[in-house]
Amino acid sequence: MNIYVVQPLHVTIRDLPPTMIVYTSVLLQQMKGSYNDQIRDGFENIKDWARQQGYDPSALKVIGIPNINGAQLIGYECALELEIAPLNTEDIHTKQLPGGRYAILSLDKDSATIGETIRRFFAEYVPQHQLTVDPQRPNYEIYYDHVMDFCVPIQ
Repeated sequence: MNIYVVQPLHVTIRDLPPTMIVYTSVLLQQMKGSYNDQIRDGFENIKDWARQQGYDPSALKVIGIPNINGAQLIGYECALELEIAPLNTEDIHTKQLPGGRYAILSLDKDSATIGETIRRFFAEYVPQHQLTVDPQRPNYEIYYDHVMDFCVPIQ
């Protein structure tokens, strides 16, 4: 007998401050290996840049911003929280993530379950709690050692 137990979703609602980030954009192409490898390389590139500038990347908050077209992940911004003067080189850029009210889904960094957990959040939690997602602000992910927070702007 196969018993499937659905894990509860761990969601909090919080007001988040605006956050300055430095980032590099990754255009995802299925033909060039897995998305995980391309995104990992993007994070290594931004961390290498931070080291070259004299920062300790391990002391900075790691943030990912998915770029989705319909249901397809087409790009990803690999970022570090860092207050610096505006910068726009060929590979490295700065911008401010908007603050405001967010639903924050905390989950294990397990690539086998992240997609399904996020799908459940939008399919189950959002309608059950009568949340309205704010399409003017981006979703983003904050990475910690073993968990991540998936931050969804709400009205």
